[in-house]
Amino acid sequence: MEMATAWVMERPGVLRQATFPETPIGSHEIVIKVRAVGVCGTDRHLYLGHGSFPFPLIGGHEIVGEVTEVGATAEEETVIWGGPIEVGRWVVVVPSSAPCGRCFYCINYPHRTTLCRNRFVYGFRRCDQPPHLFGGFAEYVRIQARSFLFLLPDDFPMERAVLTEPTAVALRAVERAFSPGLPIIGEGLGVGRRGLVIGAGPIGLLVTAVLRTMGMHKILVADISAQRLELAQRIGAHLLIEATGDVPTVVQKIRQETDGEGADIVWECAGSPKAFSLSLDAVCRGGTVIEVGHFTDSGPVDLRPHQVCHKDLDIRGVWAYPWWQFRDAIRFLQTCPLPLSDLISHRIGLAELPRALAGELTGPTVKPVVVID
Repeated sequence: MEMATAWVMERPGVLRQATFPETPIGSHEIVIKVRAVGVCGTDRHLYLGHGSFPFPLIGGHEIVGEVTEVGATAEEETVIWGGPIEVGRWVVVVPSSAPCGRCFYCINYPHRTTLCRNRFVYGFRRCDQPPHLFGGFAEYVRIQARSFLFLLPDDFPMERAVLTEPTAVALRAVERAFSPGLPIIGEGLGVGRRGLVIGAGPIGLLVTAVLRTMGMHKILVADISAQRLELAQRIGAHLLIEATGDVPTVVQKIRQETDGEGADIVWECAGSPKAFSLSLDAVCRGGTVIEVGHFTDSGPVDLRPHQVCHKDLDIRGVWAYPWWQFRDAIRFLQTCPLPLSDLISHRIGLAELPRALAGELTGPTVKPVVVID
């Protein structure tokens, strides 16, 4: 493969541009030329030092690319959806590898593949050992055995393809609201329910789009940004809640739109402790809270256990998604009539990545995307 330039995060707040040498690929490898990669909120958390991550690394896990090389045994050692792998085909990369099948969680919770202790994740893996290129903020990514690739249809626009990974998160968040086991009439998520999405960032907006496409009766979206709320309306929100006041005032606005009781289901997508507190206050008795936003630890929150008990609440966490969720994400993106590409607020070159991670892009930022010709 050719020489590859990448942004290496040596430690929080420290990026350096590095060039990795041309090296032959292993028989198990597939080389992807990165064409587009989304800048996720988690990438900014990495840069800002929120969490414990194995530095140095090359970030970027929302990867769209073009196949340039295929090792002799790669097709047998990689799961490929959508047809045979060929040079020139465009793919999206599932960030996490296959579960190991041996750890505590693989043995006891095999249906929750994201809990495996031994999987590796592109964009979060150390890059100081060959073949180095394990993240999307680079010209090339070297796909290893036990990975998952999804081939894209020829007419699939890049603006939608680059949303595959966050759409998988949104679909998983919505599916967590379904009633577990044999459903009781009126239990869990249904067409006639009222939902509240807190946080109109990329994940909250995509959750909104999924709910609107499903035909949910009433979708409320709460955020402190008027610009993001306007985007939420274009994406499918029925009602907008300005969350700029104190919590009791915001809760009152929500209850006024939900028979005085609160939303049936709340998706917390903002990732702030205050938003989680609002979730518990804004959900009705017997309702469900889906916690999506706290992929990194933003700190504690005061919690009254009596509130959970008195409301008879279900509280469900979301930790990524199973790999096959990419299949449904691609199908959703193919058919959704909503203007999802409006989520992309900035199209930047690889050289501009440091500004995106530092929050220095011009204008309101929703979803920056690095585009590489």
